[in-house]
Amino acid sequence: MKSQKEKYGYNERLFSGGIRSKLHFARFRWFLSEVTRRNCQTDSILELGCFDGKLIDFLPNKPLRYIGFDANWEGGLDLAKAKWADAPNISFVQASSPDEMHLSSKEVFNISVAMETLEHIPPPMVDGYLRKIAQHTKGYFFVTVPNEKGIIFLAKWLTKKIFSRDAEKYTLSELINATLGRLDLVTRNEHKGFDYESLIKDLEKYFDIINISGHPFGFLHQSLCFGIGIVAKSKEDL
Repeated sequence: MKSQKEKYGYNERLFSGGIRSKLHFARFRWFLSEVTRRNCQTDSILELGCFDGKLIDFLPNKPLRYIGFDANWEGGLDLAKAKWADAPNISFVQASSPDEMHLSSKEVFNISVAMETLEHIPPPMVDGYLRKIAQHTKGYFFVTVPNEKGIIFLAKWLTKKIFSRDAEKYTLSELINATLGRLDLVTRNEHKGFDYESLIKDLEKYFDIINISGHPFGFLHQSLCFGIGIVAKSKEDL
């Protein structure tokens, strides 16, 4: 039997309704809440992993300048370019490495965003992306990533295994270690073995961490939430 990924496109799988859709839209609601609460300027925005540019629809105001970088997995970038073809201030660029994020040295943005993206990047490349974003951000950096450890991980994995057949393959030992939070003993493959706490340490090299919270149930401790939202801010000396 085909997995959901084989049968449906990205938007169909994640945003076509039901509980899964609500969970994935939660990161956009989290972003809008944080931007509004902090009264952030949204004149210029850089987004890594923009897919079809869905984030633009969740901004409190349309930006004067927006650039989205994406590897164009499943044709997301093509959808974005078609949708915003008549908006010259909005651009989308295919990039599969930090070196392909072509920006002038003087170009800086009020806000940078990476939503459900950094967990997909090979670990050796993450530092390069964070450095690049830091060099071009003078303001906030909003990051969302999945929670792939603890009891929440196990609940998500079992649900996918039973209902959608697109669960990542884990050995019994890896399942136990991921549930116990010992991700250094889990073979890394995108979501598999991803540790948001390790990412936070990487972020701290280039940004000041302002807040860490969970979503969609922000009243719960982050370890009990499906997704993690990180608010960072550019360091003054960068």
